[in-house]
Amino acid sequence: MTIDEFDPDDLLVEINRKLANVSIQSANLTDTVHKNALSSLRYYLHSDNIETCFVGAHNLRKYLTQATEPGHVDDLLELDILPRIKQLLSYHEHSELQFECAWIVTNIAAGTSEHTNALVEADFIGALLEILYSKISTTTSKAQAAWALSNFAGESPALRELLLTNSAIGAVANVLDSVCDEIMDDAIERSYSSGRVTIRDHDLCIDVKALTWSLSNMCRGGFRTADYWDMYLPAFYSLSQCAIFDHKDIWIDSCWGLSRILYNMHEVTSFYDAVPISPQLCSRLAQLLTERTISIIVPVLRCIINITSGPNEYSALLLDTPLLTNLGTLTPTSIPIPIRRDSFLVVSNLAASNETLVNQVIQSHEIMESVVAHVHVPGHTYHEDTIQWFPTVSNAYYNLADEWKITTEALWALSNLTNLASDDSICTMLASHPQIPKSLSALLNYMNMPLSTCIKGLDVIITIIGRTNKIAYTRLPSSARLTDQENKDSPSIPSSSNPYIEQFINQGLPTLLPCLRKVHQKSMELQKRCVILASLLETAVSSDQSSTSGDKSTITTTTTTTTTATTTTSSSSSGSTPSSSTSSNLAAMFGLSLPPSFITTGANKRRVLRGHEDGDIRLIENAVGNLSITEGVQ
Repeated sequence: MTIDEFDPDDLLVEINRKLANVSIQSANLTDTVHKNALSSLRYYLHSDNIETCFVGAHNLRKYLTQATEPGHVDDLLELDILPRIKQLLSYHEHSELQFECAWIVTNIAAGTSEHTNALVEADFIGALLEILYSKISTTTSKAQAAWALSNFAGESPALRELLLTNSAIGAVANVLDSVCDEIMDDAIERSYSSGRVTIRDHDLCIDVKALTWSLSNMCRGGFRTADYWDMYLPAFYSLSQCAIFDHKDIWIDSCWGLSRILYNMHEVTSFYDAVPISPQLCSRLAQLLTERTISIIVPVLRCIINITSGPNEYSALLLDTPLLTNLGTLTPTSIPIPIRRDSFLVVSNLAASNETLVNQVIQSHEIMESVVAHVHVPGHTYHEDTIQWFPTVSNAYYNLADEWKITTEALWALSNLTNLASDDSICTMLASHPQIPKSLSALLNYMNMPLSTCIKGLDVIITIIGRTNKIAYTRLPSSARLTDQENKDSPSIPSSSNPYIEQFINQGLPTLLPCLRKVHQKSMELQKRCVILASLLETAVSSDQSSTSGDKSTITTTTTTTTTATTTTSSSSSGSTPSSSTSSNLAAMFGLSLPPSFITTGANKRRVLRGHEDGDIRLIENAVGNLSITEGVQ
């Protein structure tokens, strides 16, 4: 199961939906065009002489590029020149004139909604598409026409859907694909053997940047993007090629575009059956994580998140690269919050894939150390002697709300790992990171943590106990049990054959649960988890005390190897186990009704929608309806 969450990101607000072109080609802007010259320029524009017509178009374009205020666009629209501009766009044999007119349309479309809609009503979409389909028009004119169409796309989801119905995305993708093929042919003879492809022609590089940004912008969400899945295939292929080019701006826009496509196409089986997610793309994405610029790393991570939330075979391709090694460098506390959080989301999704991929994550020591290290109260240190968290000197500088999201993300990773890992990997993880039970217990001692974090912490503990109960007598190392001295130091603490239950009890978990129930009285989800956890602890001890050496009755946790895995307490074939009876009694005490098998969230892949235009509108509505995951962060 994949969970959609809605958590708007200020970063997306800063990414332009519409851009005026003031620098696509080197131009002489030293001569200012004044408003009182516009009537003469309109006369030139309608001339039958191509050179005179070009002078009119060129200077009208200069008037627009002198300033991007709406007033300049209004001045041009008052000239009633749109029909003539549209006519001149069809002059494919006059490339410079066509380019100037496409530039004018681009900057008008970059204006207000009224400006963009005026162009749509005048059927400029069809005129711009003719340029893209033309065999005569230059690449530069096509890049400018694509830019104009992209400004239409940036206006609204409705216009993006209109462009889809007119096959605009495919038209731009085909132009970009053709240009990429030419660049690659040249690069094979020159630099591609070194793994880096540089576009040597400066003007061509500018055209590729314009085409890449345009295609990426057109791939924003709409109302029924999934219905047009086949139109996104050429776009995905072209943007994948652009990710190879050794130019920062092209990396960024191609990764944003790939991320948007993958988000829109989530669970669209036909798309994934045909999409060309190649080992080369996965390798390139992993490589780009080594960049140290946030504007590059963020779109790369968003792209990887959307890959890992999809079919497991693509997650496997990513793990054939140095992805985990490179992610490990992005998780220390010194790394900016957005990057750390997205990095942990990638880890969490990988941990919700299948047993093989989960085991690979567990074997990544640096990743696991970072995950466990983030199971803590942000901006605080824990004092074991007083069993309290105290603010650090730097606490005032923490963005606590966002730091808590990272803590929750780390708990999601642990929850997924403990649900899906093999018995061997569970043993390896707990043996290699013995502080996990102590860290989880210490975290629950902080009663002011967000509800979502608390619930996820309880999920992890329930799953650890269930999984280790199953293998307590045969697989768990005796070194995990309390030492004789520790038992002497805490004689009131009952013992269990499961050493991890002993650790949780020794950390005071039984006394914490009533406190948590009191603090979160209105949360039925938390109440249920507290009841079942109390019953697990009580039953494990009571059954161990009453059983003989040959009676190894335990509470088991059933874990599946799919992303919809759940954690349950199972009933024995001869009737109810002590745990079901105990949990029912406890539930009745607190007015709760628990099913025979209590179900936690299990292992889930997740996608976080960062903005209102970052995916299919239907997916946004679904994510907004699931706000309970993130709204608990205080």
